[in-house]
Amino acid sequence: MKIWAKQVAGAVLVLVFALAVGGFVMVLRAQQGALAATMAAAHIRAVSPADGASNVPLSGEIRADYVSRPTQDPTVKLEPPVGVTLDNPHWDSTTFIIDYHGLRDNSLYHVDLDQDDWTGKGEHKQIKVRWSFRTSGQRVAPSPSPSVVPSISASPAVTPKSSGPLIWYRGPSNDLHGLDWTGKQVKSLSPDTVIQSPDGLLLWRRPNTPGGTSLVSDSNGQPVGKVPVDQNMMWADDGRTFCGVTSTPTGSYDLDMLRINGPRVRVGAISLTPGTNQVPVLVACSIMTHRAVVIGQSSGYTWNVSMISLTDGSVVYQRSYPNPLARIVASHDGQYIAEQLAGNANGGPATLIRQLPGGTVVSQLSGILVQGFSWDGSLVVGSTFGNPSVQEAQVIRWHTHETVWHQCMCPHPHWLVVLPQPGGSKMAIIASMNDGSLVSFNIVDANGSSQPVPVGSTPITPAF
Repeated sequence: MKIWAKQVAGAVLVLVFALAVGGFVMVLRAQQGALAATMAAAHIRAVSPADGASNVPLSGEIRADYVSRPTQDPTVKLEPPVGVTLDNPHWDSTTFIIDYHGLRDNSLYHVDLDQDDWTGKGEHKQIKVRWSFRTSGQRVAPSPSPSVVPSISASPAVTPKSSGPLIWYRGPSNDLHGLDWTGKQVKSLSPDTVIQSPDGLLLWRRPNTPGGTSLVSDSNGQPVGKVPVDQNMMWADDGRTFCGVTSTPTGSYDLDMLRINGPRVRVGAISLTPGTNQVPVLVACSIMTHRAVVIGQSSGYTWNVSMISLTDGSVVYQRSYPNPLARIVASHDGQYIAEQLAGNANGGPATLIRQLPGGTVVSQLSGILVQGFSWDGSLVVGSTFGNPSVQEAQVIRWHTHETVWHQCMCPHPHWLVVLPQPGGSKMAIIASMNDGSLVSFNIVDANGSSQPVPVGSTPITPAF
């Protein structure tokens, strides 16, 4: 009894002391599967590099995009810390950024972000957000057999040799030009029609006919293997794998994983709105989040959207649109989608930014045709609506509606395409005007700074 009484008394003293210094200390740690919960507790929308990212550069930025800037700056650590340098912590609006250097090739790193939200009174809440990524040079696992649950590891025996992400375009004579993310041309290949992987380290030749296989090459033009062909396929965000769509004999559709030098593996069924004569279109394929986003289209309109688990084929999120949308654009990881509605009372489009898989609307934009997201999902790139003589390409921080960069697409806008920098904050933005006779090519950072890329002559065609 005496021992029990002493323990109670000690606990009471600890409680009194905690109250005296401003409340309880609550530490939330990210256990497996609970990263989203700890990010939400810390009021963080997204982190970069993303959890599970591979082929991350050895030097770069760690970014945490907050809903609103916290009272105190977070502290960031990398494990293992050997040889790692973290410096230049700073804020870009509500995004905390810290530079990292000295990471080792083909290594797994854990990020520990500690956020102390104490304001000096009341509850003292300390949140620890922990996630992981792997640096470039990762070796990959063998391909699974078609009879097992599909692996979402990278395609077997494919290790790009280039040292960093690339941006590719063709033209004007269909010759291929490869740029680094400073805008410097570092590669030149013979004429070919290819679609680059998100990091530009692999190039896929889309065939003109369905069926069979098609060639995939590295950034030096050397073949690395073949991939099963699907006219609706798209690169996954790991840059080594594809998502595809297969029609079944019953008229339904399946979501597949397509791997270089590997088989086509069924993931699960794609659900479409009955009675609308829809066809499925992939808008996101993410190995990093293990999810794909598929929309159902008919007569050029979008009638529904589904998020499907690449692990077991289950439907994680689904939404139908009785009044169909003009289009949907997704971030690479499927965390955000931009739903473009029909014209509003003023004749311009309204766009909702929705966060998945919860389906919450987190922002609404007007007068902008969204073409793409930044890699961390915090920015959208699009073109304004209305008078073509003053139409602009714009980069918008959607949660604050701040336009961080803009450029006129006058006098006659043609098209606008966007490539986000994998694991980074930049975007390659190519705008075509006057039916392609005039081209604007810029590499734009999240802070609005831009690097114009000179193009010798036109027309050109982006490989993304």
